[in-house]
Amino acid sequence: MDLSKESLLNLSWSDLSWFQQTNTVLSEETALPYFCQMGNPFYDRSSLNERFYMNNLTTEAMMNASGIEYIVMQKQNPVLFIIRKQYRESLNEARPLQEYYILAPGHIYQAPDAASVISHRLLTAVHHFGKAFDEASQKAAYHPSSGYYWKTNSSSDELAKKDSSKEKILTQTQRIRFDTIFYSFRDHFRPRAPVGATAQNSIASATTNNDAVGTTNGTSGGSGDNNLPRKEERTPSDSQSITSERPMIEVKKQKTQK
Repeated sequence: MDLSKESLLNLSWSDLSWFQQTNTVLSEETALPYFCQMGNPFYDRSSLNERFYMNNLTTEAMMNASGIEYIVMQKQNPVLFIIRKQYRESLNEARPLQEYYILAPGHIYQAPDAASVISHRLLTAVHHFGKAFDEASQKAAYHPSSGYYWKTNSSSDELAKKDSSKEKILTQTQRIRFDTIFYSFRDHFRPRAPVGATAQNSIASATTNNDAVGTTNGTSGGSGDNNLPRKEERTPSDSQSITSERPMIEVKKQKTQK
């Protein structure tokens, strides 16, 4: 029966009818003959044990031969028996290959090696860690008034009560954090006036400044209201010239009449 190592790790075999046929129970004497049955997928038919049973060889002849053999390695009568598969090279040299468990009343399992045990436990730990992190990420929550908390049945009720209340109490850290974010966003997103509006405003401000300069230069002494209409001012010399011209005109008129 050609089975891979991975499939044998997930396989178990038992033939409890063999004990009824032989009228025996699982013990140290029957554990190895029970394991070396033809229907057992863990048993190699080309082993020295098969030659021993088929050819009725002695134990000394099997110990001096080279090949695969099965022996009872450890026992805990009548619950547990450990069968070792090993390659015998000489009388005193044997290289272990695999071990098997026989559990009462007669179930046989293949013992995993150290690499399989470590890889399986690592995969199991990673799987449970992943589930734990997923569960924690779903339970973690944040609320502005209460901060971070874990979602439970009681916490959801308390949060609903806090939301229904009108007064929200903020901590000093939350206030400082809000002020920092608010002012930075206000400076960054400050509204700006359109380009055309800024040009018109600059032209209008320039014209008003020119008018103001003209009115201040036209007035003497810079006093009085600039909005009032200006009156013509005459100097004393101008008034004297006007009065001196009038009698000369009257003299000319009298001469013409004569």
